[in-house]
Amino acid sequence: MKKPNVLVIMCDQMKATASHLYGSTFCHTPSMERLANDGVLFKHAVTPHPLCVPARISFWTSQFPHSHGGRRNETLMPADARHAFKIWKDEGFHCGLIGKNHCFETEADLDLFDTYCEITHGGIPKGREQTKGMEWFRSIEQINAGHAGRRNMPKISPQFNYAVTDFPLEDYSTGLVCGQTVRFLEKHQEDPFALWVSIPDPHAPYECPEQYVIPPEDVEMPPWRDDEYTDGTTSERNEALHAMIGVEDDPIEEVKACVGVYHGMVKFLDDGIGQILDALDRLDLRKNTIVVFCSDHGDYSGEHGQIAKGGAFYDCLTRVPLIVSYPESVTPGVVDESMVNLIDIVPTLFELQGLNVP
Repeated sequence: MKKPNVLVIMCDQMKATASHLYGSTFCHTPSMERLANDGVLFKHAVTPHPLCVPARISFWTSQFPHSHGGRRNETLMPADARHAFKIWKDEGFHCGLIGKNHCFETEADLDLFDTYCEITHGGIPKGREQTKGMEWFRSIEQINAGHAGRRNMPKISPQFNYAVTDFPLEDYSTGLVCGQTVRFLEKHQEDPFALWVSIPDPHAPYECPEQYVIPPEDVEMPPWRDDEYTDGTTSERNEALHAMIGVEDDPIEEVKACVGVYHGMVKFLDDGIGQILDALDRLDLRKNTIVVFCSDHGDYSGEHGQIAKGGAFYDCLTRVPLIVSYPESVTPGVVDESMVNLIDIVPTLFELQGLNVP
């Protein structure tokens, strides 16, 4: 029997409660709901680290940061680490990465990918313009133009770095990655594949297409405790972080505008997920493809009187969305209330594929 494909859709910096599936009253995500109706929605999934690189290394190695050694964004995947793509490559899968990397750096690891198309929040990384396995479906000039606003966004303050723009949807990070993924599926529908779809949004700097932005008047802000950072119960580390990204003294209209852009980015990526699911259905790939949707970590987005992220273990930074769908083995429409961790995912995928778990 043919082993199932794997499609991991990982967004960047989406807290669980940014979706109505996890309690948002103003950000509806129908494509995530569609995926959840076909699989399992985990209500209490957590990341092992609230920063990008440590979380991503942990995801692919199934190890906590204190085991793999990556505790900062500057420390990427160790050269000797045993991670999922090494195993999938040995098993004959076509390995692909479309989107944000921020994990693998050695030549040996990058060589594992038969398809490699990297994009970040500011566009195509310098020195990484060359793709592998397929060309971008948009020209480099179009992509760079579509990221000009985000790349050159004036920084009002450490937290208020946001904008509403009107570029072609295909040239934003989300539109580009999801559109490229559809073309990957069309090209490799006959091949066994393990694909990491790494959407760089809704990470800061926050930029939302005009049609997706949520107006400030529709944004419901979480409550703040006025004495949280003055009553002696908060660690010095968190107090220092709050001094950089706290928003209690800023106009509430501006805070709501920023939060509205962040959640608009979530709506945009939800539509991108819908495009990918449509392609899987159209190409008759859903039945034999395990689909995972998650985020590497969360965002304050107004909680604890802050915007953005930091190395703190608040619920809004560590609790992430997690949905797993595989029609052949996973009962659809299940809501799982148990605690799960992102390091649990790869061993579960191997088990569903019938691979030996190392």
